[in-house]
Amino acid sequence: MKQIYTLTHMPSIKSILLMALCHITLLAAQPAAAQEKPLAIEEIDEDRTKRGIIPAPVAYYTPNTKFAFGATVIGYLKLRSKTDTSFTRLSIARFFTDFTTNRQTHQWLFWNIFTRDEKYFIRGEVRHRVYRDRFFGIGNETPDEAEEIFRYKYISARVAPLKNIGNRVFIGPEVQATNYYETELNPADGELQSQLLTGQIPGYRGGVNIGLGIAVINDNRNNTAFPSSGYYLEASAHRFSESFGGDFSYNNYNFIASKYWGLKPDNVFAVNAVVNLNNGDVPVQRLATAGGEQILRSYTRNRFLANNFAGVQAEYRFPLFWRLGMVAFAGAGDVFNEFSETSFSTLKYSVGTGFRLRVLPDEKLHSRLDIGFGQEGFAINVGIGEAF
Repeated sequence: MKQIYTLTHMPSIKSILLMALCHITLLAAQPAAAQEKPLAIEEIDEDRTKRGIIPAPVAYYTPNTKFAFGATVIGYLKLRSKTDTSFTRLSIARFFTDFTTNRQTHQWLFWNIFTRDEKYFIRGEVRHRVYRDRFFGIGNETPDEAEEIFRYKYISARVAPLKNIGNRVFIGPEVQATNYYETELNPADGELQSQLLTGQIPGYRGGVNIGLGIAVINDNRNNTAFPSSGYYLEASAHRFSESFGGDFSYNNYNFIASKYWGLKPDNVFAVNAVVNLNNGDVPVQRLATAGGEQILRSYTRNRFLANNFAGVQAEYRFPLFWRLGMVAFAGAGDVFNEFSETSFSTLKYSVGTGFRLRVLPDEKLHSRLDIGFGQEGFAINVGIGEAF
């Protein structure tokens, strides 16, 4: 599951305290925080299907958004098999909405659903956002002084119905569509022209982005919320084209590999590798990034952009007491336009730690707060679910 928000780019002590206070408040407000069983709206029907809803408030502060307020609702589901007493792994649907004092709004519905007996896995999302983004340039030679602010709105949808062809291998089509509109360019230095404008970088005026592709997943994890054994492999390829009604033409390829080892109860060592490759006229909003809430967590998602990204990371997860746990993580990776551009001198690293609160005890679903350190300073990420 994805993050809620990110605090990054050398935050002040005040910002850190505000973020920590907001997160502690939210953890205390989680429905699962007071009892052994969650205070979610939960029921188990006649065929022993388990379903529930967890509502929670959202409040946070970042330098990019300022203060933000909203709410989230998580729905979860486990279906019992028609042939035996087993259940599907955890299915999740989540709705999130917020409003910031920096004139940003975000509405986001996403889902990862297993049908009965895991014959199908259906994932997707629908999103609307009024967004304030930052652009420093493309590649690794992008100084902080080159920062410019640009605003845009977008509406997007993505859906992938994947069929289980055996041994937990799921395959199927994936469709993506996004409309970026009402783009406003605003360099940080008012005397300079926008790099996006002068470079005629695709996406600087917004546009429609439509892609068709195929995804293959081999999900052998024992638990999708908190794996302690097994592995996860994913490969996908997409073609975005003007022929589909879009404004951009390019190819996108993604590869993800994760492996998990349970060392003792609730102590897990995990490794993860991510590759994102693009070629063609890629809009700036869809360039590969080094950073974010899932990998290289010490960097903001938009600090370094290029056509391609490759990175690896490792994480150790362990319990503390009650429903609290911690993690320690380290990773390395980089963006590049051509493989010949890769160099140890520009390689980016991230090390850090984080706290976990188990909001759904039986399924081991966590709320998380991570702090990562790297060459650019540090960043704080808060959300629901593990980073990978």
